[in-house]
Amino acid sequence: MLLKRLKEFDFTLLLLSFLIIGSGLITVYSANINLFPKQLTWVILGLIGCMVFYLFPLKYLNMFSSIFYVASILLLIVVRLVGSGPGGTHRWLKLGFFQLQGSEVAKLGTIFLIASFMSNKKFEVKKLRNLIVPIVLCLLPCLLILIEPDLGSSLVFIFLAGFLPFYKGTPWLYLFTLVSPVIAIIAGAHWISLAIYLILMLIILYWRKVPINEIITIFLINLICGSLTPIVWNHFLKPYQKMRIESFIVPSKDPQGMGWQIKQSKIAIGSGGLWGKGFMQGTQKGFDFLPEAHTDFIFAVVSEEFGFVGCLTLLSFFFLLVLKSILIAKASRSNFNRYLAIGIAGIILFQVVVNTGMAAGVMPVVGVPLPFVSYGGSNMLVSLAMIGLMLNIYAHRYEY
Repeated sequence: MLLKRLKEFDFTLLLLSFLIIGSGLITVYSANINLFPKQLTWVILGLIGCMVFYLFPLKYLNMFSSIFYVASILLLIVVRLVGSGPGGTHRWLKLGFFQLQGSEVAKLGTIFLIASFMSNKKFEVKKLRNLIVPIVLCLLPCLLILIEPDLGSSLVFIFLAGFLPFYKGTPWLYLFTLVSPVIAIIAGAHWISLAIYLILMLIILYWRKVPINEIITIFLINLICGSLTPIVWNHFLKPYQKMRIESFIVPSKDPQGMGWQIKQSKIAIGSGGLWGKGFMQGTQKGFDFLPEAHTDFIFAVVSEEFGFVGCLTLLSFFFLLVLKSILIAKASRSNFNRYLAIGIAGIILFQVVVNTGMAAGVMPVVGVPLPFVSYGGSNMLVSLAMIGLMLNIYAHRYEY
């Protein structure tokens, strides 16, 4: 039995995970040596969780996916009511020595239920109305997380709402319909840009011969979303969230605040050169010029101390990990396992792209951690749980 289990074990996936985790531990040690013991503890606990999910029967995840999802939603509600966080936010639930971040648990619960729903034989991507359910399943945790407030974590669920249907083969026009309200919100910053966008959208929908009732519905949804932008900006976004967006567009607007983070991160990345300054030799991090060096901007620490070669190596590990996950998804004969695997791959890919984009200054600073690398217990535990699920899916890839 043990020998059979070992034959079905994906050592390549596990090795890639260990290489990334090892890189993260080294970087956390350099960024803040006092936090290294805690991070090492999270890794050990995460590996135990990884083993649990590797051995957990996948059929039960499918069977009880709705229970997992409801439990994760209830957890988000509890976190919002009694949770704690910096600056009056509600992001973590204190459990003794450990603080659980509800948004991380919600990622798993949401993937389970969407994978179960999309694996149903009655689900057809050719019908736009069928996409309403996965969208709602993603928007509910997204909104609960957004009001904590935690903009970065909420974006993961918006990404999932489009990524999984895209993999399923949803027509591009439907995907455009999915993301159109987000575009409308951005265009709503000025009434002229919103008007131009709505006219172009109507032309596209009419050109693609979309039924008139669907055109009207899509138009009204986009009009409402675009009209809400001033309200959301003035009454719902926190001052620091506004400053993050403004500093991304004009870094000089807040040179001592959010603009300072982006500027120092760019300096750290650029100063690393080809080979870097060496382990523990980073000056931006060492003299505290770089805020949040052990969390949101840990990629800048990698860049400064290990240079372009170090960054390329780390990103190569991530690329191979995501590629391996996609290949496992394609090889899986079970529809539920396939969508579960592709959802995991999508979450890891999204977080890597956004985190490195933040550090490089090409994306707004929204507080998305670098998986397996950034300091943090909840993200490490959930990330390793995902690896356990991937190993489990690989071991049962020939089962329906």
